[in-house]
Amino acid sequence: MSLNNILLIFLTSVYSLWIAYLFVGNKFALDKPDNRKKHFLSIPQMGGVVFAPLFLLIASTLGLLPYWYIIGATITIILGTLDDFISIRWQYKFVVQLFIGIFISYIFWYKIESIYFYELSFQLSQINLLIIFMIWFIGIYNAVNLIDGLDGLAGGFALILCFALSQSNYINFNNLNFILGIIILGFLIFNQRPAKLFMGDAGSLFLGFHIAVSPLLYINSSTDLSRLDMTPFVLCCFYLIADTTRVFLTRIANKKSPMTADTIHFHHLIYN
Repeated sequence: MSLNNILLIFLTSVYSLWIAYLFVGNKFALDKPDNRKKHFLSIPQMGGVVFAPLFLLIASTLGLLPYWYIIGATITIILGTLDDFISIRWQYKFVVQLFIGIFISYIFWYKIESIYFYELSFQLSQINLLIIFMIWFIGIYNAVNLIDGLDGLAGGFALILCFALSQSNYINFNNLNFILGIIILGFLIFNQRPAKLFMGDAGSLFLGFHIAVSPLLYINSSTDLSRLDMTPFVLCCFYLIADTTRVFLTRIANKKSPMTADTIHFHHLIYN
């Protein structure tokens, strides 16, 4: 990708967010301060509503996105936007996420035969693969939303992850992640401390969706769909996996719902 294209994407991201902030920033899904939050003013949660569709537009125009990704991402953005405005119950969000996961599983049904992790190979039935994928998909899908608790944290994590994944052996997969990384970089200008914009659930759920299906995007770029190497994806997502697992188990041990909001995430502990 040329330097001119990189600059064009970056400036498009920055100006799109800036214009949206100027016109509707004072009334779009305002996140009001409370005893769990570190900000003292109402901040618009509009970042994801801008950068996620912008990514879909650019990447689909360049022919980098399969149709199942566009469908899943679009539903995710709509779900997140509605949640930013009316706070949808987690049970309803779970049903929508389950539908997206099953839809994507259907697309890859009988195409993936084995999963690799380092030198270990797992030959699994399609039903077992479906169960493993749904656990991975639902977990990672929501994990970015769960770490979105400090200025720049979720966006910074996604930025590092995208640039790391853009170093693969497949040019389409590389360009896809590099474009998203550049767009996120534009968002982080407004999300650095003190943040003028939050990405909202539209942004965090979209990034979670992207990361969750990255292994499928990777093999979709290859000629062999039967062999899925999860090693780089598990390593890149280990922070998400560790934090989400620890928080959920801690809440359950304390006889609370695992979906209860609290301040025991890694970023809260480090901040304190």
